Amino acid sequence: MSLSALRDLFARHRARATGVWRLGQTPHRTIFLEAGDIVFASSTHPLDRLTHLLVERGRITQAQLDYALANLNPTMSIGKNLIVMGFITQRDLLDVARAQVEQVVWASIATTEQDPVFEARSLDATTVRLPFDSPAMLLAGVLNLMDRERVLEELGPLNQVVALEGRRHLELTLPLDLAKLPSLLDGSRTLMELSRESGVEPFRLGAFILFLREMGWASLLELPSLDLRALELALDPTPPPSTPALPEPTATAQPSLFSEIHASQHPTTNLEHLSEALDHLGPQDELDNPLPEESESLAPPEPALPIHHAVEGNTERLEPPPTPEITPAPSRRPLALLLVAALIGGLWFGISRLRQARPAPLAPSDRAEPAPDVKPAVSSPEAVKPVPAPEPEGKPIPEPPQAVPPGSPAQKKEPPSVPSKADRLQTIIQGDWKKAVSQGSLHRKALQGRWTLRLEIACQGTTIQHAADLLKSQDPDLFLMPMAMRDGKTCYQIFFGSFESEAAAKAAAKKLPPPFLAEGNRPMPFRVAQIPDRQ
Repeated sequence: MSLSALRDLFARHRARATGVWRLGQTPHRTIFLEAGDIVFASSTHPLDRLTHLLVERGRITQAQLDYALANLNPTMSIGKNLIVMGFITQRDLLDVARAQVEQVVWASIATTEQDPVFEARSLDATTVRLPFDSPAMLLAGVLNLMDRERVLEELGPLNQVVALEGRRHLELTLPLDLAKLPSLLDGSRTLMELSRESGVEPFRLGAFILFLREMGWASLLELPSLDLRALELALDPTPPPSTPALPEPTATAQPSLFSEIHASQHPTTNLEHLSEALDHLGPQDELDNPLPEESESLAPPEPALPIHHAVEGNTERLEPPPTPEITPAPSRRPLALLLVAALIGGLWFGISRLRQARPAPLAPSDRAEPAPDVKPAVSSPEAVKPVPAPEPEGKPIPEPPQAVPPGSPAQKKEPPSVPSKADRLQTIIQGDWKKAVSQGSLHRKALQGRWTLRLEIACQGTTIQHAADLLKSQDPDLFLMPMAMRDGKTCYQIFFGSFESEAAAKAAAKKLPPPFLAEGNRPMPFRVAQIPDRQ
């Protein structure tokens, strides 16, 4: 069974009910409510009796109790008899009576095997009424629960988000370990996140949240399942590239007929073979296509063999020249065959020349005649020089790029400067978390071999800014590093200072402002190289 007695008693308190609330038959516990507040309680359980509590709390001894029971005045209560006999004072009796009411209420809240019964009626004048802070008594009863399984079952899953409703919680005086929880209940944190940020043990935190929910002071909402990959990309987007994007690579050209012949190392002049190969050219090279009209402008023809300069002064491997334009004629097949044969002969000649260790100058008889559209050189007193082949119009040959020597200023890039602690503090106060993480990474690289102090792990920007405000008067050396949490969320580690050793970091932790040293906070020293990035 769940904590049905707890739920029912809290419901009577919320409804401001007046009457008698009873749990069990024999023995039983009875609680008297007036306008929802607890004013008195009684019990027939042996451990709840007044006499037992007097002995248990050391107000009287067992011998004094036995003497009083043997010499009772039947016209007075046991408490009045003990006062008359001088064993206790009226103050002792009132304190133990209040403790008796609290014990009855707490025992009723923890009961799981019985269902309560409530009788709504006005309390008569004979009912004792003691002043109690009912919310404080109920909170203490819930925090004293020891059945972890029942409490967590009653509370629900730990991925629920908690949000306060109203300000009634400000009337409570909370224990020290729970004092900073109300400031975190803004509806953005789950129970597990609250436990990590506040340092409160999950079961004790759950008991406190259960009390707030049953009092009607807070609401819980279970979050839907998250796409952790999408959340990680949203919280940690890829930074834009620092340099322009590289151009897309060009598509690899299909090998041409000439490259296939060159790769085979077995050129041929078989015209039938060449004719069959030419039949596989693209649609633009179909021999049956009509010739372009005379009005279209044709590019000037390129020289037949533009390889003489490479043969004379260049030992690099020659690339196959592009297919030259063919002079319009009634039929392109004979000209194409002749041109291919000439190209094959020239390529074969050039390759054989490149295989030699040192190229030898060509004899004048071996030089090709200039193209028909190039004027021959005019004889002059100077030595006759070969006329270079004309270049295509509009396509100048670019000069080769000048090699940049290694280590020259053109190749050096200025390393990003390490941000100062004033810049890092200002970035944190402004709430620019992306820039703060980038600055933290640069600062971490500059601290290799040293120690630093992690103040806390924060998942909210307000928490980080609050920590910076607490230290702002000390001109703090703060920096942030991201941390991936187990639930997929990315939070931030707040680091403080740079120290020579772990002992120096621990000594600096003792000088932090009091909020960093409160119960539940544990500033931890880390070697910079060993700062974790995952929980």
